[in-house]
Amino acid sequence: MKKKTEIATNTSSGVEKVERIEQEQKTERTRGGAKRVERNVVEKEVSAKGDSAMGDSTSDAKELADKNHGKVNAKKMNGQLSGEAKKESDAAKARVEAALKKKEAQEKRKAARLEKQKQRAELRAKKQAEKKALIEKRAAAKKALAEKRAQEKEARLQERAHTKANKNQAQSKKRAQKAKQKDSKRKNRGEHREGYGGWLAAVVTLGVVSLALTTAVTVGAVEMKKTKEGLLTAHKGTMYELTGIMEHVDDDLDRVRISNSTAQQSRILTDLLVQARLAEMDLERLPMAAEMDRGVTIFVNRTAAECERMLAKLRRGEKLNDADKEKLQQLYQKNHAVRRELDNFVQEMTDKDWTAFLKDGMGAIGDTFEKLEQMTLEENRMGLDKPMGTERSKTTGAGMERDKKMEEMPPMEKAKNGNENGDENRQQKGIDPARAETLCQNYFSDYSITEFQCVGESMLGPRKAYNVQGSDEKGTMLLAEISQTDGALLRFDYYEDCNVENFDIKNAERIAEQFLEKLGYDDLEIVRMRESGTTIDFTFVYEDDGVVYYPDEVRVKVCQTRGVVTGMDATKYLFHHKNREEAQVKITLAEAYERLYDELTVESSRLAVVKTARGEQTAYEFLCSYGEEKYFVYLSAENGEEISIVNARSIS
Repeated sequence: MKKKTEIATNTSSGVEKVERIEQEQKTERTRGGAKRVERNVVEKEVSAKGDSAMGDSTSDAKELADKNHGKVNAKKMNGQLSGEAKKESDAAKARVEAALKKKEAQEKRKAARLEKQKQRAELRAKKQAEKKALIEKRAAAKKALAEKRAQEKEARLQERAHTKANKNQAQSKKRAQKAKQKDSKRKNRGEHREGYGGWLAAVVTLGVVSLALTTAVTVGAVEMKKTKEGLLTAHKGTMYELTGIMEHVDDDLDRVRISNSTAQQSRILTDLLVQARLAEMDLERLPMAAEMDRGVTIFVNRTAAECERMLAKLRRGEKLNDADKEKLQQLYQKNHAVRRELDNFVQEMTDKDWTAFLKDGMGAIGDTFEKLEQMTLEENRMGLDKPMGTERSKTTGAGMERDKKMEEMPPMEKAKNGNENGDENRQQKGIDPARAETLCQNYFSDYSITEFQCVGESMLGPRKAYNVQGSDEKGTMLLAEISQTDGALLRFDYYEDCNVENFDIKNAERIAEQFLEKLGYDDLEIVRMRESGTTIDFTFVYEDDGVVYYPDEVRVKVCQTRGVVTGMDATKYLFHHKNREEAQVKITLAEAYERLYDELTVESSRLAVVKTARGEQTAYEFLCSYGEEKYFVYLSAENGEEISIVNARSIS
């Protein structure tokens, strides 16, 4: 007979259910064994009674022995059944313990995954806070500059009005003098009637001579004015050029002081040497005495001398030591102050400043170079080491190109509009203009544009595109470029006026993400944000299993007035995104960390794929701080060499 086991549905756990079933099975087996023993005893008793009835002469003692023997067998069978039940119970418990351990391991993995997601969310929030603070700081600086320019404009207008009033007063005075002279002539006209002919001849002759002199003076004045304006323009251009060069010097010193790669140091120092020589040439062209710009010139020459010395050291196979790093740090701090002073002066520089300076060597220009003299005086007295080498570097521009910034970061999965795999026949045949217009209606269904029209074709990299145009009820135009191969939206511009900030940065970010999700992009991460007035540009990158792929990039522009996306460029993403193999590394994160400059403080790190002149490379990305500056340092995951150093302020 089969045993029917009912399992309760309201048990508190799987463990209790298993234990109850085991207990029932054990009890059932015990009962079955006891019944079998009892049946054997009964059979023996019946047999004994039968034998007695047939006249068997077996004694009562034998009958008692048989009964005792039956009881012994029953106890033995019960013991065997108890052992089997115990084994089954132990096996069941082992299975339960294994299930519990497996469940515990799953919960641990889930907790670790949630913790990782939480850390990423906190890091993202921290980045957004830093970006917001930077944006607010720049907005405050922009506002201060606008107020300053408004004050300057007001001052110029007042000065112009004052000059005009003086001019009118002078003209009125001159007219009064002429009227007075005429009255005087009329009074004397009767006394000189007899000599009128001679007087007229004299007046005519004097008028001709005066006209000739006036013409000569006027032509000379015009030519002199042109020459003066040309000189002022040339001097201002030289000053602008000098300021730009000092910015390059500042950038090179900023990067080389934290570099720990001899190849990278050599490239930066070479460019720094060239920029220092160009700055020296600009200083020589400025119209000032040698005493006035002596301090700045000496400082620039000493910077070039240090570059030559360190380059010679690197060419001999040596490395820059702590003393060299300290020297570069000192040069950076001093050059940063010089650059800031020049920036402040150039923003306020006027023709009047140069006119006053050319006249007596005084004014704002004289004050500026006097400050620069005081700034560089201490540095010039430090007696920096002389260059180790007799020849000045003659490297030309071909070998001195500045390290280009890594192509801006980011990836996203290919749009789910047939771009990744799609229908092969469709990709081979492409789409027609009518299909491009239909796709635009789908892409921009949230926009108030009733009709799209294909107005031409263009070539974007390896792809041909249809130029599709539309306009809303206000007449605002939207121009999109649709790939002829698969109908992907390559880029578009919506010429909407943005002049009021109705949406904050957080809402603008959500608008950009929703627009990309509609196009089928996912697994994206914002790596850069730039605010321009009431328009925000977001740069997204593709992220997969913690690795960011910077060659795959999509840029989105959001208008804060209407809260819509007014521009997008997905060409880099669509041209570069592909099914890549898992990023391979040959050195660990800890080994790469050891190759960083010791004075850097690492705030975060991750694995990234970047695009260089040699193609895509896997690198460790370190966000580091050095003093008040922040840098992104990229080290090769293959050999630990520096690939690039980017100041965070240059990509914000």
